[in-house]
Amino acid sequence: MIEVKIKNTCVRLSFTFFAVTALFLLTNSGFGFAALCACGLHELCHLIMMIVFGIKADEILFYGAGICISSREISRAEAIPRIIILSAGCIGNLFAALLLNCTGNTVAAAINLFTALFNILPIGSLDGAQILKFIAVSCCKPENVDKIMRFAGIISAIILASVIFCSGGISFSLGAIILYIVIISCLKV
Repeated sequence: MIEVKIKNTCVRLSFTFFAVTALFLLTNSGFGFAALCACGLHELCHLIMMIVFGIKADEILFYGAGICISSREISRAEAIPRIIILSAGCIGNLFAALLLNCTGNTVAAAINLFTALFNILPIGSLDGAQILKFIAVSCCKPENVDKIMRFAGIISAIILASVIFCSGGISFSLGAIILYIVIISCLKV
């Protein structure tokens, strides 16, 4: 792992990030580059909103599954800035999908749309789960928060499975994603 300190932010580059990037580039399809750009745009939108609200990033991690920005200050931010920061990545990907679709780049548009929709799922540590948990903690009894999170994850998996089955089939990878969502949703958050 390569670590660089930029001001008070630790930037970490994992070997897995380089391996996945190399694999994408070796396939010589536009998919890998478009996926990397969609992921980068997503996190850049989070980072821009963090800067706007004066919240510093503790760590930016580049790893095999993408890019992740961590900040202890987000959990202490007020409601509106926090929700804006958490939703900024998905909103950025949705705008990119719209613009790319208008220019005829449907593959990159689809990748950005998928990135936005996947990250808004209320599971694990994805943006949707963080937003839902913040709202649930603010509006519900503490003993109900975990139930709400599990229920939302399971409902997401059911909707996703229904959409996939109704669209004409399922692949092993999509089945694995649905199974992952169900398992993560059933675990204590």
